[in-house]
Amino acid sequence: MKEFVIYLNSGKCSWGKCIFCGWGKQNYPVKTLHELKSFFDEKMKEAVGANIDVLKIFNSGSFLDEKQVPRAFRSYVVRKCEDLGIKNLNIESRGEYVTDDFFEDMKSSKVKVNIGIGLEVADDEVLKLLNKGMTVKDYEEVAKKLTAHGFGVRSYILVNAPYSDEKTLDKTVKIALKYSDSMCLINWFPHGKSEAFDLWIAGKWKPFTENEFNKAVAKYNDKKIEKIFDEFIFIPRFPRDKEEWIKGATEKQLLHPHFVVWQDFINRFYKIPKEKEILLFVPCAFRKPYAFSTLHKGINFALKQVPTYDKIHEIVVSTPGVVPLDLSHNYPFTKYDWPEWEETPEIKKLYTEVTQQRIEDYLKAHGKSYKKFYCYLKPDSESYTAVHAACKKLKIKLTDCITKETYEKIHGEKNPLSLDDALKDLTQTLSK
Repeated sequence: MKEFVIYLNSGKCSWGKCIFCGWGKQNYPVKTLHELKSFFDEKMKEAVGANIDVLKIFNSGSFLDEKQVPRAFRSYVVRKCEDLGIKNLNIESRGEYVTDDFFEDMKSSKVKVNIGIGLEVADDEVLKLLNKGMTVKDYEEVAKKLTAHGFGVRSYILVNAPYSDEKTLDKTVKIALKYSDSMCLINWFPHGKSEAFDLWIAGKWKPFTENEFNKAVAKYNDKKIEKIFDEFIFIPRFPRDKEEWIKGATEKQLLHPHFVVWQDFINRFYKIPKEKEILLFVPCAFRKPYAFSTLHKGINFALKQVPTYDKIHEIVVSTPGVVPLDLSHNYPFTKYDWPEWEETPEIKKLYTEVTQQRIEDYLKAHGKSYKKFYCYLKPDSESYTAVHAACKKLKIKLTDCITKETYEKIHGEKNPLSLDDALKDLTQTLSK
């Protein structure tokens, strides 16, 4: 069926306390009836003549909450769907707003109105931990009421909800099938403003990869079920109030949970750009983002002289671990300092061990995406040692981009890898 989606930003979810939801914490200006009609009509111009079967309206809360959406707008939407020949209208609401006036406003003999309800997990204890503000019985009663009045029930289920397991999911699917006309099994990714994001930071929960999700939902094949893995995929966006300068050369900084979350994301969810076939390990820089530093400006200039420039993928090796340069403008890669003069022999050893493991994890996850591997790091650095040890362990052929002769000549200089002799080696090695 052909679908058309409208995102309606008006007001705020009246509950807004679910720990897994960031959208419900957004607070948009409440639109007037006139504003909503104008916005809706403008959007629907795209649907005219497009033979739309299903109109979906998402509004970060409850479409049936009059504090978010004026009551008069409900029937306006239904009548427009009738005029345009749209057979199915999907909206979302918390159960407490499914009242008699809703049945009056949105009843139609031409349009099937389906109400999306977030069941999430059919377990009262887990729902309490998720701070959902409802029980399984609440869901069942609302679903029965909707069905009795001729409305469709569309249930949302979190496949990888915190505090739940496979048995809980089985139970949830069974109950949802009993009361739903359709249902979505959703692979949940935490929004930065959700409290559950803190569970990831604390190492108490992780989102599913696509393989993990597919494995978890493989046995559910009822025609009512829709499986959605990547609807909410994102990169970790730490809210401003969680950001901090990560400064120091100690174990605490090296193993900072914000770095750990990003390494987990990079290894399990990051997609290598399709055109990138050549992996080049490069150093970090004191100035952030790295691309603004003298060192990286020099590296970028040198790489542009290489015929295969577009195929080169720069991977920074630093305190946060393995950082693809295309992600380096994100926090926390822009807010950390590792003062080398604070390093002790013990922390250097730990840095080498941790960094080697992070490199190995990255190469195990993404190594097959590359055809060649190069290293442009100072040969006397811990990062260099870690990269070489990881590649040796994984039997990956690694080529250095600076000769021993060149480095012996310049290693005493400040920022030696930014010097012309070193950059010339880089260009020549990659051009061969």
